[in-house]
Amino acid sequence: MAATRRALRRWWPVLLAVAAVGGIVVATNPAEVASTLRRTEVPLLLPVLLLSVLALLAQGMRWHFLLGAVGARLPMRDSVLLSVSGQGITALLPLGDLTRAIFASEVGGVAFADVVATVTVQELTFTLFLLVSAGPVVLERHQAAGAEIAALVGVAVIAVILLVPPVFRHVHRVAAHTPVLRRHIAEIDELQHETVLLLHHRRSMAWSLLDLLRVILSITAFWLLVRAVTGGGTGWASAAFVLALSYVGGAVSLIPGGVGANEASVVGLLYLVGVHPAAAAAIAVLQRTVSSGTAIACALVAYALARRRHPELSSLTAIRRGGDAARALRAG
Repeated sequence: MAATRRALRRWWPVLLAVAAVGGIVVATNPAEVASTLRRTEVPLLLPVLLLSVLALLAQGMRWHFLLGAVGARLPMRDSVLLSVSGQGITALLPLGDLTRAIFASEVGGVAFADVVATVTVQELTFTLFLLVSAGPVVLERHQAAGAEIAALVGVAVIAVILLVPPVFRHVHRVAAHTPVLRRHIAEIDELQHETVLLLHHRRSMAWSLLDLLRVILSITAFWLLVRAVTGGGTGWASAAFVLALSYVGGAVSLIPGGVGANEASVVGLLYLVGVHPAAAAAIAVLQRTVSSGTAIACALVAYALARRRHPELSSLTAIRRGGDAARALRAG
């Protein structure tokens, strides 16, 4: 029984992914989804995989310049390896993106909260660029305008909390009286301080163009995936619209890797832009397979290379249990 519980704790994200994707397939039409998948233009999936890998590399390159701004003296190669290494955990666990922050704090000799600030800034700029890319379809068709506005307002609210001192002081007072948050009030203060410094660091922010490149690569990969399944008919702007809002939907769900919420959003948004439900479900299944599969495969290779260069790196097993994350947070 104990062994079963341990196995469930270890594999529940994977089981959740299978259940969520399977549920979406059943809710549409399994026979039609299977038929659509059989008609997929497989050669188009090769550039999808390549673009997905390039997007991971662009993410790591951008992160390198943010790490440099907080004092981490890492070669570009190490920054990229550590960034990609964290993506396997990101694909499976909530807040898994903090894995790369743990790795960088161990190797780069920088406080964990400072590295978390780099992740925060990168995700803010990436999300902002992604949402802006959805703007043309929202303005033209007025579809999901409420969701787009809500997401943009959410990004704006986070920026205001971090950048406007009176607002942050009010949030700080609330956090200081919240049972869970008050234990980490020092880390929250340091995170806000470093985030402000990064957002005012002109040279570092200039490299946010790499986040824009990552957005373009990700949208193009998704657009080609849609074309591979449907044979065409969906434009690049529509693909940007679907990817942007489904990304936000998965992120706010706090479900590991956005599993289920992301796929449901993809199906619904594709239907809005004229894709048949069975084809939309097939696209959601393929997107999850390609995105998570690519991230995990690249992460394992990158981690093996990074561990060879830096034996002090935490093990992936320890990271998945959350023990190292907790120790890193306490160390601040």
